[in-house]
Amino acid sequence: MNLAILVLYAVFLIFTMGRILLDTRSTSKTLAYLLIVILFPVFGIIFYLAFGINYRRQHNISALWKAQQRLDTDYLAKVSDSTDDLLNQHRTQLGQYGELVHFLRQLGQEFLSQNHFTLLVNGEQKFPEVLAALMEARHFIHMEYYDWENDVRGNQIKDILLKKAEDGVQVRVLYDDYASRKIKGNIVRELKAGGVSIFPKIKVKVNHLASRMNHRDHRKVIIVDGHIGFLGGINISDRYDNTIDTGLWWRDTHMKVTGPLVLNLQRHFIVSWNSSQSQPLPYSNDLFPEVQSPVTPGIAALAQVIAGGPVYAMSNIMLTYFKIFTLANEKLYITNPYFIPNESILDALKQAALSGVDVRIMVPEKSDSMIVGLSGNSYFEELLEAGVRIFLYQKGFVHAKTVVADERLSVVGTANMDIRSFELNFEIMSVIYSGEFASNLERIFLEDLQECREIDQEQWRSRGLGQKLLESSARLMSAFL
Repeated sequence: MNLAILVLYAVFLIFTMGRILLDTRSTSKTLAYLLIVILFPVFGIIFYLAFGINYRRQHNISALWKAQQRLDTDYLAKVSDSTDDLLNQHRTQLGQYGELVHFLRQLGQEFLSQNHFTLLVNGEQKFPEVLAALMEARHFIHMEYYDWENDVRGNQIKDILLKKAEDGVQVRVLYDDYASRKIKGNIVRELKAGGVSIFPKIKVKVNHLASRMNHRDHRKVIIVDGHIGFLGGINISDRYDNTIDTGLWWRDTHMKVTGPLVLNLQRHFIVSWNSSQSQPLPYSNDLFPEVQSPVTPGIAALAQVIAGGPVYAMSNIMLTYFKIFTLANEKLYITNPYFIPNESILDALKQAALSGVDVRIMVPEKSDSMIVGLSGNSYFEELLEAGVRIFLYQKGFVHAKTVVADERLSVVGTANMDIRSFELNFEIMSVIYSGEFASNLERIFLEDLQECREIDQEQWRSRGLGQKLLESSARLMSAFL
């Protein structure tokens, strides 16, 4: 009996190792998984099955992929692409980033369009704008959120959605089943009872724990009537609003947008919606209305959206970051709470700094995850050696996911700078080509630097051996964080 079990285990181990070799693209990740399944019998195989299966290779049979293909056929046929005309009109303004425009259109069929943006700093600016926009909804409200809390702001939004549903507005909501688990017993039930269509993007089930826990819906998007959109890093929670005392200052960035880009947000929302429940939404003029002139003030800007997730054929988010970093000529200011770069991003940042670009990275001094913080720290020394400046935010927790390049390009979105956002999570962000918007975002970045401590290269190099060992050990886990 014992021999039969050993033989069976050996067969299963060989099968698992073969799957790792075939399915895992990253060499470092492949080696890490192989070491785990070899060094930790049984546990290693369970770990790989729970967190390591590469679902990107199965995108051709994925519900999300099929939904994307169906909607894109109609969307691309009926929505005009003015990218080439706008490129010709604004070639000087775009400079070297005209190359990025072509890249994103090829990568994700993301059109360039003229829009108006309002930058929203922290929840105290975001939530009043969101509440006002939701109250003005006449036809539909679409929301897709990672984390929704049962607190003051969470219930304010719930109450407005219930009122709008009662008024005949079609309200559709997607939420992450794991991160928003606290609202399933109350807010979700109330919304369903009040006529709101609400579903988890990927439902968590014990027997499907492997894929479901690993692939989170990390987006934070609102679309109102197809004319107003919201996008950024701020979830639905009191902790993002510093007018509400939660014990910790929270620094984050969001934005409001009007213009054709809202229709692209809508495109990605509907793909998610159609994969999450049994009644798909087809393309219609009601869902994709004619673009209206902005009724609220904002900065006029050319922009594109880029979405990422495990069903896309490419690592869209990572490739976009990489392209921006390699195109930067003068300045590259990055704010991100979870900085665990892969080799491509690490090399792009080092080559930028070595080429004379002023590269500055802002991260929290104290991460909300010890192992993530230690792993991120392990990359600092080689970045500092290349000339990158690193700043640790001390006032509270910085959660913004932004990039400013050369005072002419900005990124605001949901994606962290880590392997999880590059490969596993469903993310979305906007690339904004505007000197005015970039200047405002750069000004905020420089103001935030006043709350930071810059890392001194010599002091960092001389930190204790024990600390270095902890960081290096945590880095071994970076492929799984």
